[in-house]
Amino acid sequence: MDIQGPLKVGVVAPSSEGNYELHIDFTDEFRHADLAAQGERFRDYLGELTKALQAGDLDERNRQGVLLIQQICEQLRPHVETGDVALAETLVIEVQRTPEVNLADLLNA
Repeated sequence: MDIQGPLKVGVVAPSSEGNYELHIDFTDEFRHADLAAQGERFRDYLGELTKALQAGDLDERNRQGVLLIQQICEQLRPHVETGDVALAETLVIEVQRTPEVNLADLLNA
């Protein structure tokens, strides 16, 4: 599933504990927009993720990947809207590994 949005997400291979790191960067276009436009674009992006989940045409692997990004974005939204996120820096999020789910596959699908 490839939903175009303000984020670029990369996955770092599991650590010795088995957890993954997500590396999230904001696109240049998004970073250079004014704060109001960033907030609007981020809300639109969340809406696109919700529509993709509600459409019911995703296979389970893609659905899990979209759901993960949606959950992260829901937590980031208020901080993006108030300008509290350093958009030029890479956000690193550690995700606990689930044995039956390959996170790299989910996000590269």
